[in-house]
Amino acid sequence: MLLLLQPGPKLNPGVAVEFAWCLHYIICSQVNNALLITHGALSTLELLLLDLAGAVQRSEDAGLELLVCPVLRCLSNLLTEAAVETVGGQMQLRDERVVAALFILLQFLLQKQPSLLPEGLWLLNNLTANSPSLCTSLLSLNLIEPLLQLLPGPNVVSVLVLTVLCNVAEKGPAYCQHLWPGPLLASLLDMLALSDSEVVGQSLELLQLLFLYQPEAAQAFLQQSGLQALQRLEEEAQLQDRVHALQQIALRG
Repeated sequence: MLLLLQPGPKLNPGVAVEFAWCLHYIICSQVNNALLITHGALSTLELLLLDLAGAVQRSEDAGLELLVCPVLRCLSNLLTEAAVETVGGQMQLRDERVVAALFILLQFLLQKQPSLLPEGLWLLNNLTANSPSLCTSLLSLNLIEPLLQLLPGPNVVSVLVLTVLCNVAEKGPAYCQHLWPGPLLASLLDMLALSDSEVVGQSLELLQLLFLYQPEAAQAFLQQSGLQALQRLEEEAQLQDRVHALQQIALRG
């Protein structure tokens, strides 16, 4: 299957779709994902991801979403495996070309199949969760603003975008300096006005990281009626503790 999924002139899109879904189900069964990784599953899927992004750029994208979905799922699920670290597989996905290719595919899905956006964002979350180098790639490739443009979408998309931004922010002050100043604060204030508690909760998490590593962000937050936005959330039982903690950090900063 891995041989038949190798990108190149002999790749048959229809066959590749079938085998990519087969590979997805095998990975989900968790029979022996470490073996798949040692046999080059991550590198094969990475090359296929780059090839799919190239096809989008060449406007050869008819029916491409049929293959994009299982490839994204395979990569996401393999990256959650503890075995990735033990066999060194994660090293294969530290190339910034993967991040650039993923954003090309996110833009493609936004236009052609928006319901698949969470698949791409889940992969981006798994890529950036434990990789400072790929978080650096997000910043150096100026991909934060395109990421923020996805925030006003469905709640599941908003939560995943915020989670990726938290992955970047938690890497420390140097990363937060690149997130701030910019359009991020205005976007987060908009998110705090939503009714979905998961979106609001993830927004609070990101604000807390920003205030911790970039105190100027707390001052700007207060100046833009941030305290009033937090006060409106005080009645939410599941958010109360986080709201109060953020209020104290903001006032202290």
